[in-house]
Amino acid sequence: MKEAKGASYYLFSFFTVSMVAWFFEILYSLIFRSKLVFPGVLLGPWCPIYGVACLILFLLTDKKDYIILNFIKVFLVSAIVEYCISYVSEIFFHRRIWNYSNYFLNINGRICLSMTIMFTLGGLIWIYIIEPKLYKKFINNKRLFSILSFICLITIILDYAYNVFFKWKS
Repeated sequence: MKEAKGASYYLFSFFTVSMVAWFFEILYSLIFRSKLVFPGVLLGPWCPIYGVACLILFLLTDKKDYIILNFIKVFLVSAIVEYCISYVSEIFFHRRIWNYSNYFLNINGRICLSMTIMFTLGGLIWIYIIEPKLYKKFINNKRLFSILSFICLITIILDYAYNVFFKWKS
């Protein structure tokens, strides 16, 4: 049975993954598009889609499973979360955040094979390499990281509220 790590750790992981992904999205834009593009729809340094996927992976994967089974799980989570977020964003906010229409094996431009494989590899690196080390750091500094996570939670709620009431209406 998998170890329950607690709400404060899951919140900490959500923000850690969201912020690291935000940074990598910017780096990706600089390298492959040769321009600075700030990812997502929020103002803060986070891409919550990655945090959501991280939380789902906590529920569905286990390092004790065969790596091929976790590969399949991460692949499916990556594809489903990305497709759903793209769809919801377009329906509710009238924004197409990304478009993979020009990529090989895409579905409605919302997901494509190459990006899903890239996210899958990132997810596996998270599960097997990064997360165990992050958990040890969290345990050693639980109070500090819990406070920082709570501050991030308040900040992302305010960020979202600002976007709903001011930015997305225009």
